[in-house]
Amino acid sequence: MKKAAAIALSALFAVPMFCAPREMTFADGFNGASWVETIEQNISFSYKDDEETIMQGGLPQYCNVGNYLNTCAPVAGSIILGFYDQYFDNLIENFTSTREIFGITIYSGQTQAVQDTIDQLYVDMETNSMEGGTTINGFKTGLQTYVERQGQDVSYSQRVSNQNVNLTAIQQSVQNRKPVVLFVSHYTLVDRKDLDATTGTEDVFLQHYGGNHTLVAYGTRTVKYYNAAGNLVQELNLIAVATGYVYYPLAYIILDDYTNVIDGFEVNIY
Repeated sequence: MKKAAAIALSALFAVPMFCAPREMTFADGFNGASWVETIEQNISFSYKDDEETIMQGGLPQYCNVGNYLNTCAPVAGSIILGFYDQYFDNLIENFTSTREIFGITIYSGQTQAVQDTIDQLYVDMETNSMEGGTTINGFKTGLQTYVERQGQDVSYSQRVSNQNVNLTAIQQSVQNRKPVVLFVSHYTLVDRKDLDATTGTEDVFLQHYGGNHTLVAYGTRTVKYYNAAGNLVQELNLIAVATGYVYYPLAYIILDDYTNVIDGFEVNIY
């Protein structure tokens, strides 16, 4: 009897044990804001084609000023809520996110009401419940929980598949005034004040960041540089994003460089 039990026990432990892969988490905190290096790139050219599609007014420039860590996903969620609050004033309570001056949308500065929203999304998205940060699924379900609590609904439309960015689809979202949330694993930021040369040399400062981060896209830009013979020298494909950072709250990420986009989808609140 004991021998049979021992054989059965051996067979049990001989069965290979498979664990589901742990979901990637996205965090600013110690991870998403890990600056690696800044590289200066000099592009010599005679002329360039510069095409940009961007949301009028951009996006709110919110960041976390509370006590929680690894909050880039809740901050991104609050930026999206701040954008849609201009249409549904109940999304951020005790707060009016925009005003219009001569037909131009101006976003209000961050108040305690915005931080309260970030803190609530931190709970709804189950941030830091597994590892540091928020999973993509946690972002989706948490934002939906929050939006439905406020009496609205939300839907998502894929804009990145198998880590391949559909820049045309993102451009279409921008034209339709629908923000796109992006989940990146290491990335390149470029100041919006760069890329202003008209001829000669374009000096581009590529700011490389490690770690995983969540951004909100509100524009696309493609810059093509040509030499005097009309040959293409270099092409830059960029996405205008709200970063969730105090510094560079609105910037570009360059897709052709260090950036690795894991996932991304249009967010529609209605």
